[in-house]
Amino acid sequence: MSTTSATETRYRAVFERHHEQVYAYFRRRLDMESARDCTAETFVVAWRKVGDIPEGSELHWLYKVARNVLRNAYRAKRRSPIRFGEVSDRPDRGDSPEAVVVRNEEDREVIEALHRLRRNDQEILLLSVWEELPRDDVAAILGCSPHAASQRLHRASRRLAAELNNRRPLTERVTLRREEGPA
Repeated sequence: MSTTSATETRYRAVFERHHEQVYAYFRRRLDMESARDCTAETFVVAWRKVGDIPEGSELHWLYKVARNVLRNAYRAKRRSPIRFGEVSDRPDRGDSPEAVVVRNEEDREVIEALHRLRRNDQEILLLSVWEELPRDDVAAILGCSPHAASQRLHRASRRLAAELNNRRPLTERVTLRREEGPA
């Protein structure tokens, strides 16, 4: 097998395995057209550097590239901090119309609270909660230790709860429970 063929095979495998996840990453932050453009740009970088993509950590590597592409897109277009995709893209769970309306209102509140957070807080919350990545993966993408990622996530979660509480009456305040350990 020639080097070009092996390179192309490797790239195709990475693309097929992770294209949807990279597109979803951008779609939750950008409009559809910009998400497509940024996804394409991420995979252009992947094609150029296919030999640099670590075996078994392809998605981590792609998320790092995607973060840089996203930053460049923000700089180039001077957009608002983050534009999230439609939360309603989540699969319908067969809920009643009333339950869907309540869920959409709650989603809107959370998205608005996220918009008010610093970009670093937004990023760790999105990677951890929305992308559902394990702590070690989030740490690798952010370039920090797993412990630091846990601390950042904890602080960002507290700030998000505070933002949510700023708009709610006392009877509807969000509280974060601490894990109880031995005293």
